[in-house]
Amino acid sequence: MVSPDLLAAREPSLDIKTEPASPLAAATGEELQYTAPEAEPIIPDTKQKGPTACGVCEAAAWRYKCSRCYLPYCSVACNKAHQENHPPDPKPEPVPEPPSERPAKPTGPANPFQALDNSETLAWLFRKYPNLPQQLLDIHSATQPPPEDPSKQIPASLMQGISSRSNWSQEKGISRGKAALRRARQLPGEAGEAVREYCTLISLLLSEEEAKDSSRAMLQQQFAQQDADMIRQLMEAETSRR
Repeated sequence: MVSPDLLAAREPSLDIKTEPASPLAAATGEELQYTAPEAEPIIPDTKQKGPTACGVCEAAAWRYKCSRCYLPYCSVACNKAHQENHPPDPKPEPVPEPPSERPAKPTGPANPFQALDNSETLAWLFRKYPNLPQQLLDIHSATQPPPEDPSKQIPASLMQGISSRSNWSQEKGISRGKAALRRARQLPGEAGEAVREYCTLISLLLSEEEAKDSSRAMLQQQFAQQDADMIRQLMEAETSRR
């Protein structure tokens, strides 16, 4: 038999280094095992931040923008919540209107044919003959009482053959108007042509007035009744002389 000492001498010695046990391990007799620290789990951030996030819920990507403040939002629900809490828009300050300038009142005699400017056809006729309004004013002035101021007298070309010494009356005024209208129609050149075209146009307007009630109402607004009757009398007297 081989002795135990001889077997121990034959086995190679293993140089095993052991760390000293901790006091706790020495007391309990258990070997201390090294455990690596556990890494903390990485939780993905589901809340999107930055310019792509909804400005209301801050949880989803924006798809629209508020038309008033351009806040991004993702859905109709977020838009509704935003509109309920939206600050009111600033009220624009009213722009003061410039003071309207009143037209200066005419200092000369009143023009009875001024209302005819509302008619497009008559306005075109007045543009064609720029001196026609003054011619009509002179004819109308012939039917009025003689002015006391010599500077406001009727032009001599329209007062030929008319006596100014007698007292004025409405019949005499109409007679003077007829004579002034007749002379104006017989004037040579553009002056007489303008008055003749005006008389023709007035006849058409008066015919339409009698045919249509709407035309009658329109013409009554443009004319004073007294001036309309006076024009009719002048036209009838001129027709009877043909």
